[in-house]
Amino acid sequence: MRVAPVDASVMYGTRFLTVLLALGLIVGSVPGGALAAAGATEADVGSPDAATERLDASTVSAQADGNATDDGNATDDGSATDDGSANDSDAGDDASRATVGQQLATVIAVTDDEVSGDVAASSLDGALEDANESERAALLAERSATLRERADEIVADQREARVAYEDGEITRSEFAQRLAVLAGQARTVDRGFERVADGADDTSGIELRAAGYDRGANADARERLTRVTGTGASALLAQYTGERDGEFSLEVDGGVSIEVESDDGERSREIERDQPGDGSFNVSQSEALTAATAQLSTDADGEWTLRSADRDEDDGYYEFEFSFFGPETTGEAEVSVDGQTGEVFEFEEETEPREADDDDADEVPLSVSIVNGTADPGATVTLRVTAAGEPVEGAAVELNDQDAGTTDADGRIAVTLPDDDEVDIEVEDGDREGDLELTLRSDDGEDRDDDLGDRLSVDGSVENGTVDVSVTYDGEGVEGVSVSVDDESVGTTDADGTLSFDAPADVDEFGVTLVKGAFEAELEFEVGADGTLVAGDIDVDEREADAADDADDADGEDADDDADADDLSVAVVSGDPAPGVTVTVEVTDADGASVEGASVEVDGESVGTTDADGRIAVTLPADGDEIEVEDGDRDGDLEIEYDADAEDADEEDADEADDADGAEEGDTDADDDSDEEDDEEDAEDAEDDDDDEEADDDEDDDDDAEDDE
Repeated sequence: MRVAPVDASVMYGTRFLTVLLALGLIVGSVPGGALAAAGATEADVGSPDAATERLDASTVSAQADGNATDDGNATDDGSATDDGSANDSDAGDDASRATVGQQLATVIAVTDDEVSGDVAASSLDGALEDANESERAALLAERSATLRERADEIVADQREARVAYEDGEITRSEFAQRLAVLAGQARTVDRGFERVADGADDTSGIELRAAGYDRGANADARERLTRVTGTGASALLAQYTGERDGEFSLEVDGGVSIEVESDDGERSREIERDQPGDGSFNVSQSEALTAATAQLSTDADGEWTLRSADRDEDDGYYEFEFSFFGPETTGEAEVSVDGQTGEVFEFEEETEPREADDDDADEVPLSVSIVNGTADPGATVTLRVTAAGEPVEGAAVELNDQDAGTTDADGRIAVTLPDDDEVDIEVEDGDREGDLELTLRSDDGEDRDDDLGDRLSVDGSVENGTVDVSVTYDGEGVEGVSVSVDDESVGTTDADGTLSFDAPADVDEFGVTLVKGAFEAELEFEVGADGTLVAGDIDVDEREADAADDADDADGEDADDDADADDLSVAVVSGDPAPGVTVTVEVTDADGASVEGASVEVDGESVGTTDADGRIAVTLPADGDEIEVEDGDRDGDLEIEYDADAEDADEEDADEADDADGAEEGDTDADDDSDEEDDEEDAEDAEDDDDDEEADDDEDDDDDAEDDE
């Protein structure tokens, strides 16, 4: 009850601010920057399902009444005037601007979403404050699942908006507005994840695991949201909430390309496409770096400097971070390059004017790049140090604060990377300096389990045939842990985390399994001569992925529908499937469109990729198998069945028919035999009847003779 007034005040206050902004926009008295105040409310999670519907309705109303002209009045038809304040036409590639009506609709939609987030966040805080550790973990796990579901909805909404724009169902400015609203909603969800993560930091790790709290799934959901909150979409949000004025352009070609330029000189560019490769690495890091650098904007008065390089082994791509330095401009960029094809599939860049009082305006930083070799633990690579594109001779180089030498006349130096997860390379030449961070080994999440195992303690002793064990986490007893000895349940720990059970007979060691909810750990106990139990290392099972799978299953039909949208269809369009025969297969998406570049495997072996028509010729194996296809996150398969199989089935049917005919003939013979037996019985009966009649006649004759006498 204590929390409700706070929620109500936030809700009513924010909505009152929105009404004031709306009135101001209608009369043309509110500057565009004021709109940002409503869009920047500190909030958390989720929006009602009807938010998009309200947005569409508001957009129609606002565009009908509020499209701005050069004097602040609306035009009768809702279109832009010659001043370029709006351009809702897709006839050309001219830049567009957000109208005042669209700004109003966006502010209402985003603010409504943030109000709902405020209410949910305050309610969660109040519930966490009064809950015990187990209840806190359950609340956080439930909240995480809600946030992940909301994140998936936002990503799906973005995909649907892109398809609608490609199909001509919405205009460019409507598409841009939807991207802006989704970016605002995604930010709200991301802040919700931050709030949940803060709560998890203050909650027992074993209780979180028991409740099914999944850090990995949360991190994956936040990563998916970055496709909605990139620099381009965020810049659109700033324009559609009135925080900044400027122009934007959009392109859709196998993905989304956004370019936004504000009147104050800020410029944002973003490219989002599906990753094209199959997860392997066929290009070197230096080749990938060349492809990434080619995407960067060019400016004669500055230089892009590589700041970090990462190699994602799990998904098969390189990721580079750059910073831009110029006398009048600064900026930063992130570029992802597919490891198999060398194509850039994610790109974000943002530049802005340098502040007038920047004391470092005349200093040119040093740039460090790998020009030969691959950044692996223990590998030898060649570095090159430049300043404004020119090599720097004699620059001092350090790896993780260890001296590695100086560069030669071409600015190069060969170094051996440490056998570690990452390395920080620092270079210095007089007053100039630079650095480069390299990720050498991916983090697979083992550190979290190691930390959990270190903080979990299991102790025990044996006396008079009874084992006493104690399970603690950070020194506190863990209640409700199911304990099994050699796969046999022996009980559950009490409120102090202790349990007593009969000792196994005549054993020097035994295995113990601890289970609580989604948490599971195993360890071995050795029985000492004095009766004490010596515990070995605790092995914490990987159960977060399992919990995520269970959560996905619980999503029901909605999750199935989303998965179906990503499925690919495979069909044989030429040739009759038979062992050793070459046929042509076609790959299409959920909308029936041909998929170019899909990877195709037959019998587990790669056979190539589909052409522009989504087709590929493949030779079928001797035994029937599957044709599997993959295109980014989408996949599909086709089971191969040969005609010979059908012939075998026909032969079986024929055999069955023969058997059936034989059975019928047997039945007929049996009937014939039965009929013959019946005839014989009838004949015997007839003979008996004749004998009886003859006997009766003889008796009658005797009677007559007696009568005559």
